[in-house]
Amino acid sequence: MSLLTIEDYEKILNFYIFINKDYSDFINRTLTALSDFFDLKLTAYAVFDVNPDGQRSLSKLESLYLRPNILKHYKESFYEDDPFYNKIDTLRNANKFKYVYTTNDLCYDEFLKSSYGKSLMKNDIAYQAILGASDAAHPPMHIISIFKTKNEENFTLKEQELLSQIGKSFHESLNLYRKYTAQADKVFLTSLLFDLTSFGFVILNKNKSVVNFNKTFLNYTAFLFSKSNINEIVYNLIDLVESTNEMTIDKLKVNSIIKTNGFLVTVFPPQINQNEYIETFYYFTIRKIEENRQGNDIDNRLVEEYNLTKRESEILALFVDGASNLQISETLYISVSTVKSHVRNIFNKLNVSTRSEAIRKIRKLTIFENNDKYFS
Repeated sequence: MSLLTIEDYEKILNFYIFINKDYSDFINRTLTALSDFFDLKLTAYAVFDVNPDGQRSLSKLESLYLRPNILKHYKESFYEDDPFYNKIDTLRNANKFKYVYTTNDLCYDEFLKSSYGKSLMKNDIAYQAILGASDAAHPPMHIISIFKTKNEENFTLKEQELLSQIGKSFHESLNLYRKYTAQADKVFLTSLLFDLTSFGFVILNKNKSVVNFNKTFLNYTAFLFSKSNINEIVYNLIDLVESTNEMTIDKLKVNSIIKTNGFLVTVFPPQINQNEYIETFYYFTIRKIEENRQGNDIDNRLVEEYNLTKRESEILALFVDGASNLQISETLYISVSTVKSHVRNIFNKLNVSTRSEAIRKIRKLTIFENNDKYFS
């Protein structure tokens, strides 16, 4: 029998509606909703990204009410000592699938003896719950921490049930938010692609019918497949991608990059647009591979400003395209370890720590500040 009341479920529903109403400010709205609907003010929202070696790192930490010094100390020193951070995989496996983990799930004495626990106690915080840990395997990982003071008791059964329901709503909302951001990125790229004369693209709907394409796509693919009819070209393009990947394009989970006859073809996983209707789209891009490119993969001013080598500019261009380390190594005929070494050097030069940060920086500098294009 549930320990929650009708009023509790009404609050959970209102929480879900509120945070899904506007994804442009998802983190702030989530923290605001926790405060307004459940009076949970000692909260923090953390995002963990992935660095070039595949290790998670803290990329964002926000709170409406926690003191700045707590957040500062956590960013600088304590997240690597955070028992939840270090043991979440063990906890998740032991408890199967849960939407909330609390200090009830940990060895509490061990929690308090850690440097992280001691830092919390100095700030009158003794108990913690986290939501969203089930997304640990799908970076970037979003985590909400909810704290209680040492004057309060550990989380009761009712509080755990309430937090579990909030966590479920947050987990489902986060999946929608991910689809929104992915779609927003594709819209951004599509608007950019219209202006690129050296970059061809085509968009297909769920029936694999052409929605839009630019002239460059038709010119490149007509040369590649020796055909002029757009529908025949798309049929050949899909066949190329599916035979290369040994799966249908519907089942692609990551960007697929194919090097063929002097061209680089990229196909994105199916993108779901959530508006009045639910629609699925497929995106393909194609560009020439220039053998004598002199740093033109990325705007020349970026190459000069950050002292990028020719190889670094090529690699940066490929992972802006969405290529994985393995795909970059296969495209440039270098080892994965060499790719990782170059990526680390690129990150150091750009003063970023994750791919998403690097791409955002390139977009900002290349599009918004300089109003230039990605490729010359």
